[in-house]
Amino acid sequence: MDFEKICKERYSVRSFSSKPVEDEKIAKILEMVRLSPTARNNQPYEILYAKTPEAIEKLKVARDGFFGAPLVFLICSIDEKRWHNRQSGREFTLQDIGIVATTLMYACTEVGLGSVYVCAFDPIKAKEGLNLDGITPECMMVVGYPSDDAKPSQMHLDRRNIEEFAKEIK
Repeated sequence: MDFEKICKERYSVRSFSSKPVEDEKIAKILEMVRLSPTARNNQPYEILYAKTPEAIEKLKVARDGFFGAPLVFLICSIDEKRWHNRQSGREFTLQDIGIVATTLMYACTEVGLGSVYVCAFDPIKAKEGLNLDGITPECMMVVGYPSDDAKPSQMHLDRRNIEEFAKEIK
């Protein structure tokens, strides 16, 4: 599949089949994520994933449901690898996490899976519930095979024209 096709076909899936995701696909997704660029190649992330009903249940302490998905990735930042830009003093770890999450989302599409990015969860409850030390939950990616009735929401189709967001510097 070419990247343009992936970008056009990917949408936030909110209805998944119960079909389990094969270990080979999980491995391929993680290999593509491993190649994600990060500031100074710092790689300030750790990814946890749940693929059994019992493991997914542990994540429900932080969020009520996962649209029936059989696989959930929890993308965390590594506290000791937080990076600050010398010029601005700003911390850029969340940008790196965003790149990693986007790579993971497109990798899912590449291997024939659907996904939805989830930031509406309680990271403190996730950290405490999973007894995480030294890492901070930042987002989740809910993954699986889309159900037969899955389709993009109307919001997915609402895109700005290029002229509305791209301006040439002259």
